[in-house]
Amino acid sequence: MKRRQAGFTLTEMMVVVAIIGILVTMAIVYMRGTVRPIDVANRVGDLAREASRRAVALGPVRSDVAVSMGTARTVVTATRTSVGTPPITTTTFVLWRLQEDPLPAATGNWIAVQQYTTDVHVLVDSWALSVVPYATGGPSPAITSLAAWADPAAPPPILCRPNGTCTPCSVFFQSTVPGPSCDPAVASAQPIYEQCAKLAVMPLGGAITTRADWN
Repeated sequence: MKRRQAGFTLTEMMVVVAIIGILVTMAIVYMRGTVRPIDVANRVGDLAREASRRAVALGPVRSDVAVSMGTARTVVTATRTSVGTPPITTTTFVLWRLQEDPLPAATGNWIAVQQYTTDVHVLVDSWALSVVPYATGGPSPAITSLAAWADPAAPPPILCRPNGTCTPCSVFFQSTVPGPSCDPAVASAQPIYEQCAKLAVMPLGGAITTRADWN
């Protein structure tokens, strides 16, 4: 009877190497001393993806409620808070879903589902209600609130409908640590990867893209 030789197969070694690579990447991300703008852009992007997913899963807004409150099933608002001297500024993004009131009321309530507050090292510089580079679309108002949703001049940054479409939006993030300008019109010999980030929400299917510049 032949005894099986001890050792690892090539497949087992490849799996171990892949796991080590994933753990090292996670360690680099979570042990980073300072949060980068691209990190914040990715987190807000995750919130936008969830808004699109929930809008589809929850289905159409009841017709009578849609007349009075619109057809959006989910929205993401942004409110800025500054405290202290000198002021420390953060922006809180909140995902809301529309819950219709029982008939015969033709009304509904916005219910908070998730929220994310930006790190103090990253500032929401501005946002635009279209997918554009900074030179074309920004700066626009950087914050709004659910209370201002009915005001056409201050719509929420992200609004998603039951068919999966969301309002196109560009959000520009910048590090609070002094560094090169993020404005594409300003030439810089220094890399801006740690300084800038842009989140773009595409109109179809709530597709999300992020990049480490403002183009």
